[in-house]
Amino acid sequence: MQFNELYSLMQKRQSIRSFKDIALTENEIKNLIDAAVTAPSSLNSQPWSFIVIKNPENKKKLREIYSSARKKLKLYKQDTSFVEKATPIVVVCEDSSPDKLMSCAMAIENMFLAAESMGLGSLPSVTILLDKEHEGKLGELVNVRAPKKIVLVNFFGYTDVAAPRKPKKETSSLIFEDVFGK
Repeated sequence: MQFNELYSLMQKRQSIRSFKDIALTENEIKNLIDAAVTAPSSLNSQPWSFIVIKNPENKKKLREIYSSARKKLKLYKQDTSFVEKATPIVVVCEDSSPDKLMSCAMAIENMFLAAESMGLGSLPSVTILLDKEHEGKLGELVNVRAPKKIVLVNFFGYTDVAAPRKPKKETSSLIFEDVFGK
């Protein structure tokens, strides 16, 4: 793959909140996770685990937790039906040390790029993790307890709308030579 092809793929990926009610196949899920585990990790720790939420009742509970967290955080109103239509994959880290969390973040990015290459939509969601009460409820739902750490809830699926490209900052405004701010 040439840089231009990879860069084009990166530019096409957008967060999607509207999915068709079609479950991903086992092969599609495996491909996403296979892509994730190719990521580099600190000291080759490979600190990640992946929980794929398939059971409709668990998806409903996830939607309730997500909606409740949004309300508590006073976020804008949103149609949260996508939570039940998409295939949620919760990424779990073996602990909350910065090196392992960064390793998991690299695995997550690989999943998003793989999803885009497969024609799937994706959405990273930190909403539940912004509130300790709701993070705890999610932990109970998926049976994750300390020292394990939920890093991110990711939604993948077939999109039913095209998301417009959101503007990004100019690269030139983000680059500094030798010291920040210069």
